[in-house]
Amino acid sequence: MSLIKTTLSAAVITCGLTAGVLGVGLAQAAAQPAPPPPPPALGEQPPAWAPPKPAEVWSGQPVVWNSAWGGRWGVWINGGWISLTSNPVTGGG
Repeated sequence: MSLIKTTLSAAVITCGLTAGVLGVGLAQAAAQPAPPPPPPALGEQPPAWAPPKPAEVWSGQPVVWNSAWGGRWGVWINGGWISLTSNPVTGGG
């Protein structure tokens, strides 16, 4: 009985490892290019009182206006916001 359990366990592990290796190889071979950035990357129209834009591009991404947190210039990278200016309303972070 223990010989059957040991053999069965070894077979299951071997099949799992083989499927994992083949699956990773197929996933890498069929990788698609990254999708275009989400709509927030397009930014918003800055208000008249907005500070001057610090740059056109930062780390390969367009610098855009975001009205959240009082409004700031920054970039969207991988779905996350990186602020490049402080809050012009309060002058804080």
